[in-house]
Amino acid sequence: MEKHRHKYIHPMTSHLFHERLRSEVDFMRGDPFMEPEQNLQTCIGPVFSPAFDLLETTEKYLLMADLPGLGIGDLDIELTANSLTITGEREGEAFGDGMACHALERRFGSFLRRFDFPEHVEGAKSLTNMCNGVLRIEVPKRLEGLPDC
Repeated sequence: MEKHRHKYIHPMTSHLFHERLRSEVDFMRGDPFMEPEQNLQTCIGPVFSPAFDLLETTEKYLLMADLPGLGIGDLDIELTANSLTITGEREGEAFGDGMACHALERRFGSFLRRFDFPEHVEGAKSLTNMCNGVLRIEVPKRLEGLPDC
């Protein structure tokens, strides 16, 4: 039977290992105090692409979207016979002279989303509201003329 020997790690060596590991983790997630040239993606910021949910009941379709910082007047909502198109723009902040960018994680820019419905929707009876940055659109289904299943 072979004996297993544990290698002794000097406390200073262990400390250096943890420092190196911390440095690599900071690099992977983006260190906000790096020079902008070294961390360009953090200073440019990602593209604004809001999250949408599309749900269906027997009577209607329900679309909900998180649009923080936007109001209903900032959106263009177009409902045709069988599609819903939502466009909008969230503008970025203006930064003053002498201000350093260490992190810019909020998202800004234009977006366009389109959802296609089956032909049996009542677009003229749709309801749209926005409360606390959450857009809610209800599109009723046209139930007459559908076969009974």
